[in-house]
Amino acid sequence: MYKVKDEFRKNALSLSPGGTEVHVVYPGETRVYDKVKHPKAFANSVIKKCKNEGTELPLEIKTQNEVLWEKS
Repeated sequence: MYKVKDEFRKNALSLSPGGTEVHVVYPGETRVYDKVKHPKAFANSVIKKCKNEGTELPLEIKTQNEVLWEKS
């Protein structure tokens, strides 16, 4: 598990305090994004990007309290 650094974030909102921590779980790796203001929209953008780029979909995307997306 590793935290994605601010320098790799693209949305300006992710640089301001507040929001939720989101875990994007791939086989053998979990990426942790903090300061996510709109977790469901964030999850949707991760899935859309993976599909557009033809990269591997995560196994799940979750916050501490909620599974936002799960690979079926």
